[in-house]
Amino acid sequence: MRILYVLDIALPNTGADTEQVVNTVAALAGRGHQVALLIPGPETGPAPWEPIRSHYQVTGEVTVHQLRWRGRGLRGVEKWAHALRAVRHPAVPSADLIYTRNLPTAWRFLGAGHRVVYEHFRPWGDQFPPLQPILRAVLRHSGLVGAVLHSHHTLESYRRLGIPASRMLVAHNGWDPARLEPRRTPAEARARLGLPAGRFTVVYSGRLNARKGLDVVLDVARATPEIGFLLIGSEGQGPIEVAARQIPNVTVVPWQRFTDLAAWLYAGDVVIIPPSLEPLQRHGNTVLPLKLFLYLGAGRVLLAPRAPDTAELLHDDRNAALVPAGDIVAIADRLRRLAADPTTTARLAAGALATAQDLTWDRRAQRIEAFLQPRLTQPPSPQEPDPWRGGIWLRECAAWVLHLILGSRQGR
Repeated sequence: MRILYVLDIALPNTGADTEQVVNTVAALAGRGHQVALLIPGPETGPAPWEPIRSHYQVTGEVTVHQLRWRGRGLRGVEKWAHALRAVRHPAVPSADLIYTRNLPTAWRFLGAGHRVVYEHFRPWGDQFPPLQPILRAVLRHSGLVGAVLHSHHTLESYRRLGIPASRMLVAHNGWDPARLEPRRTPAEARARLGLPAGRFTVVYSGRLNARKGLDVVLDVARATPEIGFLLIGSEGQGPIEVAARQIPNVTVVPWQRFTDLAAWLYAGDVVIIPPSLEPLQRHGNTVLPLKLFLYLGAGRVLLAPRAPDTAELLHDDRNAALVPAGDIVAIADRLRRLAADPTTTARLAAGALATAQDLTWDRRAQRIEAFLQPRLTQPPSPQEPDPWRGGIWLRECAAWVLHLILGSRQGR
């Protein structure tokens, strides 16, 4: 396949969304497909792949095109400006399909008559109901090759909108085994990093902000002073960093390059997804977080909340230690029991690593490839009416606002 991936974010940067995109395109390129990226940049024209490849530490050859920024600093304007201009780029006509995570981009390219793959992780229809008619139009459009979703949790959201399951693929994200070599025991990793040798240690890796549920992690750290906590990923002095530095058993570590991160993960006895439902239910920005796959590949005990998304891959006392979200006492008790039971710790760590074997980026690329290739040759699917015509979108928005008003009054 000749794939043009249209992304409205400049590369490289430290965002997990860009890590997901670059690993996806690199894995598809590694399977022999001709892959190109079309991204914003300081100037319009070709750009080198090497700085991107080096930053994300991936293999595979990808062509990179840039479109000069428009509306920089205004995220919504950036998305639309990139989508409206990208459709006229000279790389477009030679592509078999346009691949994107950006809804305006999918909309614009479908309207221009191109074959499109839309990938996303959020259940947009549940989180922002005014988007529902647009999502229906995009996901039922005759030009849509298919939708690639990151979880069954998200797929079920789109099924409730009336999207046929046959048009969607659940392709869980992945991890790269090469990034976790050489493997080390906790003692070896701690010696390498200059960390205390004998302390039971919990590791978090990712952005350090409250939207990730790290306030719960800090509360657990306060409740378990005998356990060490490593928070890896600091990019400044935000509220989490300030609060963490007031807790003696918490160490804040700067953002690490991907191959450097491995030693920090291996230094832990437990790797943690913040046991909070806030990221999923309130902010909607975390559904099967990317770190989960690297955690599984690290072969450490994975402590996570009982949640509808993580339930797809994590099973308590088999490959993870699942805890009630936000229950500080229960979470602290589970950590203490793990610290006192090395046999259980070893068994859960082995279960995590076994689960990871089928969740590499290459295996994900195989699933996407097997889903898309036959669909490229199929006749067009039935198409939804355009929600911009006949006032469909405005009528649905008005109905949603009325629902909110009536619901608010009933709640009183």
